[in-house]
Amino acid sequence: MFTVVIHRLGRSGEGSLVLKSVEMLRERRTQFVVSTLGRQKGFEDLPVKWLIPFDIPKLDRYQRLLVYFSAKRFPNSVFLNMTGIPIPLSRYGTHVIYAGAAPFNVTPKYNSSPIWRLYRLPFLIALNRLKEESKNALFVANSKYSAETLRGVYGVESEVIYPPIDVDDFGKAFHEGGNYFITVARIERGKQLERTIEIASLSGIRGIVVGYLSEPAYLKRLRKLSEEKGKLVGFLPNLSRDELIEVMKGACCYFHPTTGEHFGVPVVEAMAAGLPPVVPKESGAAEAWNHFTYTTIEEAAEKLKQARDVDRNYRKSLMEEASKYSSKRFKEEFWNYLCNKGLAQ
Repeated sequence: MFTVVIHRLGRSGEGSLVLKSVEMLRERRTQFVVSTLGRQKGFEDLPVKWLIPFDIPKLDRYQRLLVYFSAKRFPNSVFLNMTGIPIPLSRYGTHVIYAGAAPFNVTPKYNSSPIWRLYRLPFLIALNRLKEESKNALFVANSKYSAETLRGVYGVESEVIYPPIDVDDFGKAFHEGGNYFITVARIERGKQLERTIEIASLSGIRGIVVGYLSEPAYLKRLRKLSEEKGKLVGFLPNLSRDELIEVMKGACCYFHPTTGEHFGVPVVEAMAAGLPPVVPKESGAAEAWNHFTYTTIEEAAEKLKQARDVDRNYRKSLMEEASKYSSKRFKEEFWNYLCNKGLAQ
């Protein structure tokens, strides 16, 4: 039996990863459960087994540790751990970890203030225990960038399998150009969305931020900053996928603000829509398309202008490259990996 381990389900790249993994198991007619920390609403069609009868929207990093107490109730499983953290499950079964870059090690906000450093401290104390578990687990990384980070933190080698992207859906937005750029990210401080406002101000190109609203106070601060900088950036929180695709149909290019991010699913979604992505060199996103990478915001502003003006053939090449990241490809590669390790057949 397989136990898919995730602290909580939601609208994110990580949530999509879990759902596509579940699709893979269902298509292969394999018995499985999904183990979460809290009760999950809206996923009644899945065999979700939760530990506590309510959901916890905060303390994401520590939920990833605590879900251990839920998952260990299913001994003799093949654990497909999607939290990215080597919680000590190998004593109960085979432990496969699908991971991005190690949490707290690459996201700038955790070094930005004494409060964030204090928040991180208990996790760092637990790190030695996690390193011990990593010796007994199998790692799959979502990018080469993540694989390098995991090697540095845990001393492990990882198979690289890029995450699943619904490229056909976003291909519906393909067009020859628009009059604003788009950024897609959860609206929370760690995503560095101030950079989207800064690049709009420097380039003179209007922008739209689309994403799940995680921190309302942060959104209020961003809107105030946008007003101070000339109201060049608008915010559309909590759009459906269809609504996001409609917004993409009017965009000229894509800007990714988050340095140190392990991959960046919205980057490939934008490529599928023919939107050239401007992405940080220091990120896994640069593996998807490295023509318009940047180190400084000033450099990014210049790259954004170049990305805006590409022709139709360039946009078509983006769409073709994005097709390599399809959900079908992910499910085939991940299943083959499990078979090659003798964990499935």
